[in-house]
Amino acid sequence: MVDNKMIKDAKAPSKSSGPSLCRGCQQGKMVQKPFPSNRDKRRYDTFELLHFDICGPMEKNSLGGSKYLLLIVDEASGCMKGFCLRAKSESEDCIKTYIMKVQKQFGKKVKFVRHDGAREFATNSLKDFYEDEGIEQQTTVPASHPNYRHDRPQHAASRQAGQVFLG
Repeated sequence: MVDNKMIKDAKAPSKSSGPSLCRGCQQGKMVQKPFPSNRDKRRYDTFELLHFDICGPMEKNSLGGSKYLLLIVDEASGCMKGFCLRAKSESEDCIKTYIMKVQKQFGKKVKFVRHDGAREFATNSLKDFYEDEGIEQQTTVPASHPNYRHDRPQHAASRQAGQVFLG
């Protein structure tokens, strides 16, 4: 409008400064920065600690009828594996299968699993499985900072999965 001289006595922003965002847009795009990572001082080896979380239900089911997303994240590598679920109860079989696959394919022992204490992760069957495999179960408060390593990628993955579900 300034360039077209529709507004008098106004200064146009310099074109070299790039597009500017309003304060509300800037604040809306802000996310909390993760705590500084000490990548040189890893506390866990690959696949020693796995984080679990479930997103959903999604607004629309996927073409296969799934409405939940189980996300498993490795603490050391950040490797993520997602499972589309029709019901939260399906997560138990996915977790057992994934842990056994990691241990057989990579020869790595899963020592710890961490989750937000959701019922689907604390079934008697899973507790027995963890005990048989020598895995320690750790729970965090939902959306707490100890689980932040997992919740951040989950946020991105759930957005992408949401697009697939809406597809």
